[in-house]
Amino acid sequence: MARAKQTDRAEARRRFRQAAADPIDDAAELDYGERKSEIGAGKEKPEPAAGQRAPVARAGFGAAFRTAYHPPRVREDLRHLPMLLRSRAFLAALAMIVIGAVAVYLFPNYTGSAFAFELLIWPGSALAPQLVAGFFAPRASYILGFIVGVIQGIVFTIFLTQFSTRLGTTLPPEEVTNLFTVSFLTGPVTGGLFAAAAAWYRRFLALSSPRRTPAGRPPAGRAAAKSNPSRRTAGR
Repeated sequence: MARAKQTDRAEARRRFRQAAADPIDDAAELDYGERKSEIGAGKEKPEPAAGQRAPVARAGFGAAFRTAYHPPRVREDLRHLPMLLRSRAFLAALAMIVIGAVAVYLFPNYTGSAFAFELLIWPGSALAPQLVAGFFAPRASYILGFIVGVIQGIVFTIFLTQFSTRLGTTLPPEEVTNLFTVSFLTGPVTGGLFAAAAAWYRRFLALSSPRRTPAGRPPAGRAAAKSNPSRRTAGR
C-alpha cells in the first residue's frame, strides 16, 4: 500500500510538471479581452456560471445621453395611472406639499415656513416635489409632474383666497389673475417637464455608471440554493 501511494504521488507530480510546462491553449482565461479577434475566430466566449451576472459594459456619454430618452406613450401611461397614483414617488411628492402647507399654516411669517412655501407650494418655482416624483417614478414621470403641479396650484389658491389675512398678504386683482394662470397652466406644464428631465437624468446615471457584480462572487440566500441543486441535496 505504501509503495502504491508513492507511485501515485510521483505520477501526480509528473503530471503537474507537464501541465506547467505546456503552453495554455485557452486564451480567453488569460487575455481578458486583449486578443478578442483570436478568441472569436477559434472559440466561443464562455458563458457565465449559473447565478452569476455577466459584466455590464459602461455606455459612452453620447450613447447614454440618447438612450436615456424615452418617448412618451400617452395611452399606455394613462392606463397605468391608478398604479402611478399609488406609487411611492407620487405619495412622497404629495407628502412634501402637505408638510409645506401645514408648516405655513401653523407658523406664518417665519423664515423657515416662507422657505418651505417657496420650495414646495409656489407654482412654477417650487419644483422639489416634481424632482422626487420624476426621479423615482416607475414610468410616465411627466404625468406625475403635471398632477403634482395641479395640486400645488390648488393648495396655493386655497392659501391665496382663504388664508391671505393669516399670511399677511393682500394682492391686487390683476396680480391674483396672473397667479391663477401660473397655478393652473404654467405651473403644471413646468412641473411635467421638470419631472421628465429628472427621470431622464436617473436613466442617464444608470446607463453611464452601471452596477457591476464581482465575477467570483457566488449568489447568496435562496438564489444560491436554486442555482446549485446538488448543494441542497447534500445538506439534507
